[in-house]
Amino acid sequence: MRPFRTLAGAVAAARGLLDSGSASGAVQQGLPYWRARNAPAATGSGSSSGSTTAADQKQQQQRQQPQPQQSKLSRRQGRSAGSSRGRVGGNHTISPPRLTALIKGAGSLDALQQLEAQHGDGFNHIHAAAAFTRAAHLVSSGAARPLDAHPLMRRLSARLWLLLDDCGTQAFANTLWACGKTAYVDAALLDACFERLAAGAGEAALQELANALYAAAPLRAAGYSVDRRHAAQLLSALVAQRQEANPQALANALWAAATLQLGVSEQHAAQLLSALVAQRQDAKPQELANALWAAATLQLVVSEQHAAQLLSAVVAQRQATKPQDISNALWAAATLQLAVSDQHAVQLLSALVAQRQATKPQDISNALWAAATLQLAVPDQQAAHLLSALVAQRQAAKPQDISNALWATAKQWSDAAPPGVEVALLHLAAAVDERLVAAMNGQDVSNSLWALSQLGLRPAPLTQRLAEAAVPLAPAMTPQALANTAAAAAKLVGGGARLFAALAGAAERQVQHFTTQELCNLAWALAVADQRQLAGAAAALARRAATARVRSQTVAEDRCQLYQVHLWLMDGQRADSASGSSGSGLAGALTAAQLQQCKEAWEAGLQEAAQQHRRSAFERSVFECARRLPGLADCRVLRACGLPRKSQLQRRDADGPTHFLRPGREVGGDTLARNRALSARGCVVVSVPYWEWDQVRRDAGKAAAHLSQAVEDAVARWRRRPQQGGNSSSGSRGSGKAAPAA
Repeated sequence: MRPFRTLAGAVAAARGLLDSGSASGAVQQGLPYWRARNAPAATGSGSSSGSTTAADQKQQQQRQQPQPQQSKLSRRQGRSAGSSRGRVGGNHTISPPRLTALIKGAGSLDALQQLEAQHGDGFNHIHAAAAFTRAAHLVSSGAARPLDAHPLMRRLSARLWLLLDDCGTQAFANTLWACGKTAYVDAALLDACFERLAAGAGEAALQELANALYAAAPLRAAGYSVDRRHAAQLLSALVAQRQEANPQALANALWAAATLQLGVSEQHAAQLLSALVAQRQDAKPQELANALWAAATLQLVVSEQHAAQLLSAVVAQRQATKPQDISNALWAAATLQLAVSDQHAVQLLSALVAQRQATKPQDISNALWAAATLQLAVPDQQAAHLLSALVAQRQAAKPQDISNALWATAKQWSDAAPPGVEVALLHLAAAVDERLVAAMNGQDVSNSLWALSQLGLRPAPLTQRLAEAAVPLAPAMTPQALANTAAAAAKLVGGGARLFAALAGAAERQVQHFTTQELCNLAWALAVADQRQLAGAAAALARRAATARVRSQTVAEDRCQLYQVHLWLMDGQRADSASGSSGSGLAGALTAAQLQQCKEAWEAGLQEAAQQHRRSAFERSVFECARRLPGLADCRVLRACGLPRKSQLQRRDADGPTHFLRPGREVGGDTLARNRALSARGCVVVSVPYWEWDQVRRDAGKAAAHLSQAVEDAVARWRRRPQQGGNSSSGSRGSGKAAPAA
């Protein structure tokens, strides 16, 4: 394919010039080109784009970019300019050096185009390459847009085609660099330049090699793929000259290798990183961050010492570091599992917060993701500021940005976020519209629901949208995502029968890939959500968890969850039985010995919880008031809910904040399951919400009246309960244990 493209490009260029008598005519007759596209973000699991060059300013680009120049005949410089044409412009003549100077000094794209129109027929290879380079500099400086330069680039391509044999490595590298900066693609010309430069890589200057490798990355985003053999040759030649390389060349080489997904040997990677570490004091933050990002993206084995030195150098220059570079450095540290001190994390996050108005949504979410992955303590105020900045830029946010931010916050604060952070989270939830949810994949939906359930948040519109989105996505979800989605939906009381049926059906089709934890989590979720129509699916999941291969992986919490499923099944079977006889639960799915192990784990868990529990002032206040009321003095406070009782008992529960979902104060799914289990065993559950008690607890009379009324209402509800059918469930503890993959 590439030889054909080369031949086609040469024929098109020659035909155009011969037919029209000018390069402009050749362009008009259809030389190939592709429209530029924005480079996609280079993301791994929560990674950020590394596709930037350190030559951000025009002055720096002109200083570091090799410029075409006349020299003696060599493979690097190509044929001497003096042997080429130099008479142009009708009745006027101009020397080649003078024309080169005019090209380099062109102050605008229009001026450069005018030079090409007047003198283009006399261009030699140095003039053509210099015009390519000057056009790219004008685009890079902001004086012109990439697409505005493409007509000129097409005319220059036609001219350069006829001069390729005169070119040296410098002209090839300059042309490639210019095409990369302007996102201009002429596949045949690019093939020829890469092939010829790779053939002469041993004689090429280090900066030429670095520029060509850099160019291959943005060209890939524009639709062109370099031959991987040529790229590997260029990289090997650069490694051989690493001692002469500056930090920019080293960082660009690593960044390009990562963006192009080149197979970099550990030896080459270590050599490049060592050379960069040796010059880290002279390196810019972007170069340091790009090197770390590349190492993480390529999954290189980086010594802790080298990584720590590079990261410390970024921290030292944090005030001059751009948001993307801070995010990249943190993401790389998390991906490489580096040890980052809380002090360094706070310093980098502070620098990011200071620039939050100019920080992209992806960079915000990646920084939060990295901090959570590294288990770093993020100050409340910093987290709130970053989440608020994400809300402000919601129109530019992608689904993964939202799910990563929610996931990271849930990992930081597993039960309830600080007030300022929670307010920012609720604002973020309100900003997630149907467009964002519709674009989510199964992992995004699962992570978002899991995060909300961990934080005890149930913003109704978002919860409903996520639950609805999960139904069609269920067949493509991983076992972990299925189990986490089910557990979250059960705790959030969201989704309904349709969602749980979709999750159970998808699980049945890939049950052989489930871990013990995922099997138990999903069965537990069906029980907590009281999905009686899926009792058979819950039993099948438990049976799978009890098989010899899977059973060996069970832990105490898995057995507790299975026993809750067992009790829930018995409650349902008893309610459905006309005689009211006790059901068999998981008997048959689990052996008697296995059931006994589950029961022992359950009871041990209850005892441990009772020993560790310390009543809050709120709980003590409620229970002391209850003991003073007639008829309640001897009422037992049951800790071991779910154990069978023959007589009717009253269970008083002082339900604190963790029993309710915010911001609407709905009762959580696991608390509802607890109440159903107690009711099925003859208990009247009297629940005292914390905010109602706060209004009366300072007045003994009002407190007693409030509690008496709560008892009367609970007894009345208990007497009206269905005697068969209806709701029954078990479970007052347990949750999905595994945090989702980022």
